[in-house]
Amino acid sequence: MSPKRVFWIAGIAAVLYAGFAYWVVTNFEIPPLRGAALLLVALAAVAQIGAKWFFGLLFRESIQKTGSDVSRWSAFKAALVGAGVARLIPAGGAITPVALSWTVRDEVEASTAGPGIRTVLLNYAGLLMMAGAGVALDRPRGTIPVFSTSLVVVAPIVLAIGGLLMFGSGRLGSISKYLPRFIRAKVEKSMINHRAGWESQAYIWGRLVLEASALWLVMRAFGLDLTLSQTVAVFAVSQLIGGLPGTPGGLGVIELGMGVVLAAYGFPGRSTVAPILVYRVVSYWLPAGLSFLAGGSTFLASDEAKAHAADAD
Repeated sequence: MSPKRVFWIAGIAAVLYAGFAYWVVTNFEIPPLRGAALLLVALAAVAQIGAKWFFGLLFRESIQKTGSDVSRWSAFKAALVGAGVARLIPAGGAITPVALSWTVRDEVEASTAGPGIRTVLLNYAGLLMMAGAGVALDRPRGTIPVFSTSLVVVAPIVLAIGGLLMFGSGRLGSISKYLPRFIRAKVEKSMINHRAGWESQAYIWGRLVLEASALWLVMRAFGLDLTLSQTVAVFAVSQLIGGLPGTPGGLGVIELGMGVVLAAYGFPGRSTVAPILVYRVVSYWLPAGLSFLAGGSTFLASDEAKAHAADAD
């Protein structure tokens, strides 16, 4: 997808989201955020960016196991660019490994497609485990009985699938031979057997815990007291729903999913609209904006940009 199209998608999404936010502000009673509440939202923003740091460290650790290396800062920029791609392009999660590899292409001569795939796969595995565990520990009994029952029934299955992906992904190198030839030629040297050991686990859960904490902090800023298990369930379930092919970054889908899960836990819809919108500014628009800066700085420092500059002179 061309950069021009990405900018168009981002611009249209921003206009639509701003229009929806204006409608919410004019039709719902929004409690003012002052003092401690604003501090909580600011801490949520810090937690969200901190999560990208851990995502970058997981990508770096995956690269190191293939015999190459990148700096922590480069890995962090790759995580920001990957986050932007996942948010601004429909089904962007599938392209995130490409974005991660593109960002560090001038620093690593070998392919980093395998580490990128592993990084994204482990993230989804963690989300599945969080969703299953959160729902199993705090069963929804709210105003949507059909949805609540479905969550409870599916939770153990989701948890099991997440565990299988988490600890079975260490055999990526063994399954690469089953990929189509043109894909295998690009990734087989960087797709190695790499178990998700303690270092990988620290980075995976560091990211996911910080992102879930951002949700809890925003909800707390608006006076909504979610338990630990409710926070985990709302965060993970909505992220998984938003990861399905459709809108860029699950825009609109994640908001709806969060509202439905919160309602299943007994939180009235009118009290959750504003916190969900603020949380999405922190979790969607902030990383998306930073990804443009990270991607732009990466391109300006790339060999292509230097070559173009030399030709222009």
